[in-house]
Amino acid sequence: MSPRVKLIFNPRADRGRSSDLETSVQHILDKHDGAEWSTTEYHTHAIELAEQAAKDGFDIVVSVGGDGTVHEVVNGLMRVPEDQRPLLGSVPIGSGNDFSANVGVEEEIEAALERVFNGETKTIDIGLVTDGSGRSEYWNNTIGIGFDAAVTVYSYQISRLQGFTMYLWAVIKTIFLHHHAPRMKIITDQEEIDDNVLMFVAGNGPREGGGFHVAPDAIFDDGLFHYAMIENVSRPMMFRLIP
Repeated sequence: MSPRVKLIFNPRADRGRSSDLETSVQHILDKHDGAEWSTTEYHTHAIELAEQAAKDGFDIVVSVGGDGTVHEVVNGLMRVPEDQRPLLGSVPIGSGNDFSANVGVEEEIEAALERVFNGETKTIDIGLVTDGSGRSEYWNNTIGIGFDAAVTVYSYQISRLQGFTMYLWAVIKTIFLHHHAPRMKIITDQEEIDDNVLMFVAGNGPREGGGFHVAPDAIFDDGLFHYAMIENVSRPMMFRLIP
């Protein structure tokens, strides 16, 4: 018996360049007795759709989008008890697709879809962050404070580039416009840091930003998070540190 599969499709992923995807991959789904599509209509909608899919008894819930879509789907699935939680799948059609690359999902859309039905199941680590107001959110790939977060904001303003090139341009822009190192207190299992820090990134996987390997030794299923930290260095040094 084929699994019940829910595909959660973000038509705005990669600036809307894959808006006709549903039609182009239908022949693959037909080979596996089909799947049910849901299309996101607003920010955080994938969280709601994933949670509802779990409650409706789907066996696999697939993020069809970029890293932001995967992030929302993960948060939706984590809202249900573990014994009711479907498997997570990913078809990467976003700008960075770092999570999918980190867990070994193919870049080709058809191959990634085939993996949903025929691939092996893996267990991954998940992080939980709680901000100063008490709001909590799960994260599955990387989470950054300072410079790293500013790069993400600037990347949203870039429309003509995509992938690694888009994020590289956002990095360069951030070096010039957001060179600020606030005081941070960071406590890890091994040390405590209280200093001016330009960037702090915790990594469940090795790469972010379409190919920047900020935590090259991170492994998504070893029970550990790695981190990268840059203290208050000069702008020329930041250019030298681009991984």
